[in-house]
Amino acid sequence: MRREQTRGRWRSKAERNLAHGLGEVRRLASALELSESIRDQACQLFRSAQNEDLLRGRSIEAIAAASVYGACRCNGLSRLVDDVSEMARVAESRVTNVYKTLNEELGLPAEPVSPSMFVPRLASDLECPDEIRQRARALAEQAEERGVTTGVHPAGFAAACLYKAGQEQGKWVMQSDVAETGNVTPTTIRTHHETLDELAV
Repeated sequence: MRREQTRGRWRSKAERNLAHGLGEVRRLASALELSESIRDQACQLFRSAQNEDLLRGRSIEAIAAASVYGACRCNGLSRLVDDVSEMARVAESRVTNVYKTLNEELGLPAEPVSPSMFVPRLASDLECPDEIRQRARALAEQAEERGVTTGVHPAGFAAACLYKAGQEQGKWVMQSDVAETGNVTPTTIRTHHETLDELAV
């Protein structure tokens, strides 16, 4: 009886999906501690996705997660897809695929995410001292200026900058910890580290 009453609150399946999707967007935005304006943009993205009939064949949770990730990207926020997918309890590959669809169909003005944008958050996760964070940010910015970060995993490159900055300061940051925080393998950290050494920045 109660379920029938709940169903009766919405005139259509579309309204029910919208209410469920917006609720999920708000939950994710809150869990990720995003601002109200980004939350509202994510809600608008979800509405646009529904209006363009992009929900067909996709889960509401995946669309909601991709909408939140899309809003972050449009504002140049350093959020990893797996940050969002983990909170959404949706496979990362599904969120990535839906995000690509939203990007293609809705033409999102997504900012390219650079390694230097990831440094502060990764430094915070690793509890790095300020001097390491500042040096890593400088390393990332210099690498960006020289064009060597095009096409690289931005969080992985940021993690390598933190690793190099830690070594320079004599503060031992474990390669495996840095790799895990950046969501890449230790091999990726070593490769980027070699790139930074070649730049001699």
